[in-house]
Amino acid sequence: MESAPPRIMIGFDVSFIEFTLATLIPIYAGMLSVIVICKVTRLNMRYISAFALGLLFWFFFDTMNDAVQLGVNEGYTLDFRQSCLILLFVTGFLLLTLLDGRTCTSDNLTGNNRSPILLGILAAFGMGIHGFGEGLEFGTLAAGTQAVSVVDAIGGAGGGISYFLHKLLESTIVIVVFLSATGTLNISTQKQVRQMTAIGLIFAIPSMVGEAVAYYVPMNATYFFAMGAGAALSVALYVIKPIFGERPEDIVFSRWIRISFSVLLGFFLLYGAALFHS
Repeated sequence: MESAPPRIMIGFDVSFIEFTLATLIPIYAGMLSVIVICKVTRLNMRYISAFALGLLFWFFFDTMNDAVQLGVNEGYTLDFRQSCLILLFVTGFLLLTLLDGRTCTSDNLTGNNRSPILLGILAAFGMGIHGFGEGLEFGTLAAGTQAVSVVDAIGGAGGGISYFLHKLLESTIVIVVFLSATGTLNISTQKQVRQMTAIGLIFAIPSMVGEAVAYYVPMNATYFFAMGAGAALSVALYVIKPIFGERPEDIVFSRWIRISFSVLLGFFLLYGAALFHS
């Protein structure tokens, strides 16, 4: 009796290096492209933020699908799985919302009182939670595939191009939040360059960690996608402010919290209605 052929597995070093490069390169390319476009066109931050909001609409929709829409098709089962998905969604949203309210040096949530680097870090971390789930999926795939290369493992060149473009476009959301907080579209000082570099790394590191963990310990990424969806909804609030403008007396921390909870309430009212369809 012939023995079964040995299973081919992509080595951790190969998968990690290629995944890291496929993540970092488009992230910094996307961030730099926004800066260059802003310098050339001199567009108002309002329009750049509107573009980022459009990206976020799809990002949120895509992440919700990855999170199986928080188990909406299961109806009001409220079993352990569905409860965890809902809880993690709320956790992702509130974590970034509450921290955002404390990135200011005073009670007013205005551009002049905000810490641009802290707000950029929060946006990068929020968007990166979804990346952690992607890293988990890729690590599990790389460890268990019979493909001879990473490109083959993800379904060919199309899969690689899709991931590259996703990261490139998602990174523009992060840099737009940072630029709107700085109040300038011009990144010229060494300090700003270092800050942008740090923000890109914070966005990328969750993906890299997820890949490294799941290569050896497969994990269910759905729960992290749920948390990432909640975080993405909070990032949308960061992006939307420059579109409509803000007056210092209008946005204080207490009012920001009420606005954030109103967004969460509206989301879950429709979510609860959708559960009746199941």
